[in-house]
Amino acid sequence: MFASQPPGNGYYSMPPAAASIQGTQGCGPCSHLAAQLRRAVQDRDQSAEVDARVRIRRHMRQEHGTDLPPPPSN
Repeated sequence: MFASQPPGNGYYSMPPAAASIQGTQGCGPCSHLAAQLRRAVQDRDQSAEVDARVRIRRHMRQEHGTDLPPPPSN
C-alpha cells in the first residue's frame, strides 16, 4: 500500500461522476468536459478523472460564475 492511499483494503474508489453539469446546456466546453469525465470514468483512469473534474470546476467558476460543490467523500 502506498502512503497516499487511505487505510482499508488498499484501494481507493473515486466518487461517482455527476450525470450532467446543471445549468450549462448549450455550452460547448461544458459538453466537451463532461464527455472527458465520462470517458475517464469508463476507462477507470483516475488521473484523467481528477483532471477532468478540476477542469470542470475551473470552467464553471470562470465562465459561468458558479462554484460546484466538491464530490462527496467516501
